[in-house]
Amino acid sequence: MEQNKQKIKYFEYSRKSTESEDRQVLSLDSQNSELTKIVQREKLDVITLPGESKSAKAPYNRPIFDKMLDKIEKGEGNGIIVWHPDRLSRNSVDAGRIIYLMDIGKLLEVRTPTNIFHNTPNDKFLFSILCGAAKLENDNKGINVKRGLHTKAEMGWYPTVAPIGYLNDTPNLKGQREIKSDPERFDLVRKMFDLMLTGAYTPPQILKIATEKWCFRMRNGKPMARSTLYRIFTDSFYYGMYEYPKGSGNWHQGKHQPMITVEEYDHTQILLGRQGKPRPKSHFFTFSGMIRCGECGSTITADEKIQVICSKCKFKFSAKHIKVCPKCNTPIEEMKKPVILRYVYHSCSRGKKPDCSQKHWIREEILEKQLVDILGRIEIPEEFHNWAMKHLRSENKEEANERNQILANVKKQVA
Repeated sequence: MEQNKQKIKYFEYSRKSTESEDRQVLSLDSQNSELTKIVQREKLDVITLPGESKSAKAPYNRPIFDKMLDKIEKGEGNGIIVWHPDRLSRNSVDAGRIIYLMDIGKLLEVRTPTNIFHNTPNDKFLFSILCGAAKLENDNKGINVKRGLHTKAEMGWYPTVAPIGYLNDTPNLKGQREIKSDPERFDLVRKMFDLMLTGAYTPPQILKIATEKWCFRMRNGKPMARSTLYRIFTDSFYYGMYEYPKGSGNWHQGKHQPMITVEEYDHTQILLGRQGKPRPKSHFFTFSGMIRCGECGSTITADEKIQVICSKCKFKFSAKHIKVCPKCNTPIEEMKKPVILRYVYHSCSRGKKPDCSQKHWIREEILEKQLVDILGRIEIPEEFHNWAMKHLRSENKEEANERNQILANVKKQVA
């Protein structure tokens, strides 16, 4: 037996899985320390390999392990010393390859601190059982984890990483972790929704405001990507519902604090042009959508007229569809200092009453003077004044919290 030991050249292999299932397994340093004791005590001829931090669930996933078996097949070594058989294999392919190397006489021995598996039928059978037990343990853990995740989803808690604006309650034990609002980002993400719901901002504009003005950063300290913002605006989690697993059709009512309402979510999808719904055109007219016709109650529409005074011939022409001066044929982009005049006109849209007599257009400046005159004659009741001031104070408090959060983000970036 002592003579056989002298003839065996071992590869010392250690592995630490990156999976959570192997957190209780000895670290690479601990494994190497135990194996070194055996090597020194037995005076073994050993080739030490670098430790490997890879999962053994699937074959062809460990470069160092595969290289070791290739060297054994070439005859550069004929033994393996390892902490436990499950460090070598948790799948049928790798276990079968090791046993096959024993069958063809390339691998003579697999040694662990507690067992020595020789190239004999009984030892190979025992080795295959231990590898099979490791695979069974691995398979059962996968089933148990999936069952636990489904159970947690049915309980109303999203079983994966919480979206931006929320945090996983990590101090609690596994299975008892809830999802809570992120005190650093919740209000700012809600403010992004508010900007989107106005219809006056596009997602890239909102992203620029959040990144540059608010100094908004992700949990890893990096700026938010545009794709992440679109994912936020389209994620049903923010109004309280989530699908788990994704694409399964299984929807669950979450117990977390919703950030928006269902109506706000649907309106956001319309603004994004999702679900086949037309995206409304954004406008920047002052009074559109704010006032109605006094005769028929229809909304007030607006139109914009752009005129250009040619810098060369002083001819005035409409620039809405004409890009070249009709008199001297000078293109607008080639004019040195053209005078650009913008006129906005408002009129009844006659949506409710097509024969409404209010057909004439009125300049925005004249309409503004009329509104100022009307508002100047309005007296605010004291009860309404008190209610409005109370509401404004509440809004001011919320805005103060947002400003404090933005200031904290800026200080954090400066630091």
